[in-house]
Amino acid sequence: MNAYQTVKAYFDALIVGDTDRLIKTMSLVDHYVKIGTEPGEHIEGGKNARDYYQRIITNAADITIEYEHLDLQERGDVAWFYTRQIWRLKWHGVPEELAVRLTGVLEKEDGTWKFVQIHASVGVPA
Repeated sequence: MNAYQTVKAYFDALIVGDTDRLIKTMSLVDHYVKIGTEPGEHIEGGKNARDYYQRIITNAADITIEYEHLDLQERGDVAWFYTRQIWRLKWHGVPEELAVRLTGVLEKEDGTWKFVQIHASVGVPA
């Protein structure tokens, strides 16, 4: 997969609730960072990603993601993306609609693109 396909695979795995597919897109390096939207929602070190994503998958249902914008730039073994999306889901059984903004960085490891940083924020609804 190229970097763009890896980013899309990440969101596709969220939609179908597949933790294993999500983790395959993550680097296990110590400098991996994931910053989410809830208080205290951050991960440092890719080895800590599985438990985090399992909690997300366990608590979310009926996820749909509508892309308003997705841009990815790639230079050598580093790529970065920015996306604006509308997420519709049930979080702990409660329906929600969120205007989500995400940025991230990927690095190529042994020929495979892996996330090393993801930052999410919730914007003003569309």
